[in-house]
Amino acid sequence: MKKIANYLREKYGPWGWMGQRAHDACGINRILPLDFIISCDYGMDVPCYFREDDVFSVEKRKGVRKDWSNEDLNANLKGALGCEIFQRWNSYERPVNLLCYRSVRRLENGNSRLLWKPRIYAVPERLKRRFDNKVLLYRNLPLLSMPRVPGRVDKPGNATFNGLRRELSLPFVIQFPSGSSGHFTFIIREEKEYNRVRKAYPDSTVIMRRYIDGFSLNVNAVIISTEDGPKTVCSFPSVQITGRPECSNFPSSFCGNDFAAACDIDRGMIRQVESHVRIIGAWMAGAGFRGVFGMDFVVNTGTVYPVEINPRFQNSTSLYTVLSAVSQSRRGTLFLLHIAEFLQSEDEVIRKYLREFPYRDLMRSLKGCQVILHNRMERNIVTGELLPGAYRPGNQGLTFARKGASLKACRDSNDILVTCGVPKPYTVVEPNAPICKIQMRKSALDPATKTKLSAGAKRTVAGVYKKLGLLAADKVEMAGSTPGVATPGVEPGR
Repeated sequence: MKKIANYLREKYGPWGWMGQRAHDACGINRILPLDFIISCDYGMDVPCYFREDDVFSVEKRKGVRKDWSNEDLNANLKGALGCEIFQRWNSYERPVNLLCYRSVRRLENGNSRLLWKPRIYAVPERLKRRFDNKVLLYRNLPLLSMPRVPGRVDKPGNATFNGLRRELSLPFVIQFPSGSSGHFTFIIREEKEYNRVRKAYPDSTVIMRRYIDGFSLNVNAVIISTEDGPKTVCSFPSVQITGRPECSNFPSSFCGNDFAAACDIDRGMIRQVESHVRIIGAWMAGAGFRGVFGMDFVVNTGTVYPVEINPRFQNSTSLYTVLSAVSQSRRGTLFLLHIAEFLQSEDEVIRKYLREFPYRDLMRSLKGCQVILHNRMERNIVTGELLPGAYRPGNQGLTFARKGASLKACRDSNDILVTCGVPKPYTVVEPNAPICKIQMRKSALDPATKTKLSAGAKRTVAGVYKKLGLLAADKVEMAGSTPGVATPGVEPGR
């Protein structure tokens, strides 16, 4: 990995990361040293892995933690933050290389303030939006000879609650074309919930489908161009952690990934995941998509159903990078494959790297997980202090062991890592904004269900909230739905 990373630095000049979370660059920077990071969030863990002056952050300027989206980055590139970034880029003697969580329209279109247009390592926004469309995927699954959760595409104004109850039974799912991390996925249990959706979105085209009461899987993959045509390669999957009341008030919230919990999944299910990913990857490649993408699945009685494409880097991609680096297999690096795909047409060294890459290494099992904590109150202020780093859970709570921002700080499976945007005291935190991550080199899930947190993980989560001065886990009052909108469901999202 280091050999090809050094080559990229020497030949192509400055490199940077841009995405919602600064910490997503932590594992990348250990392999491919970065010159700058552009992010929405900012936490006390940043100095543990990067130079503070080289981080351009929305939160760093505004002092508020939100449930950030890529649109926040797009909007802030127009203002003072954008001016600072462009000045930095103009200080380099060559165009910058920008590795993106996902592309940004404002940069794709160019900017008159830049001396050189940056090299953007991401598919164009139009392709990203195309494959974000869940309705498009649902409609095409039968054409691709793939299993599909029973249901149909329709408009809420055309269907009644009683008709859907007879057709799909209760509960059932209403899923809108776009929305990540569980947003705009609704589980309908009562007529009043459906009527809220029907009243708010009568003419929206949605998926109306059966609810699957099983665990969910997530996978990272990459589409590579070869002499024989595009090839889709799949990495080891993780079990998704969604809708945990210990971590969020919203039953649809994405709450983490557990690679360790996937180690004992039936091999037949893993083969189904690989097969589905290859078929979907070939379909996406036919429209011109290349590079990293992800997929979500739900599992029911041995059948793995595709439910969503994530045409970008995922929250799980950075964890996969770190776990690959700390495991015996140090070559399964998705982000380097992603970069190589965008450079190979002009670089024989890169083409050789892709030809010789040990792709089966990507499917080696990994031991580790991450649990994402959200603000479960209304607008709140962090009143405690929690240092980023490794902790040892015990009867007296969490004991600080050592500083660090990566799982390398955890010396054994008993240590836990608190990282990814750890807020400093007096940070204002908006409702359901991500607060930080707990990472471990073992599973956080109850092995019997693969949906609920283990007792030990619950205690750890409660201990983190307590140190931050936020609401204790056993005192959380579950939030209801947003007025006029049905309560979101628990199926997967990113």
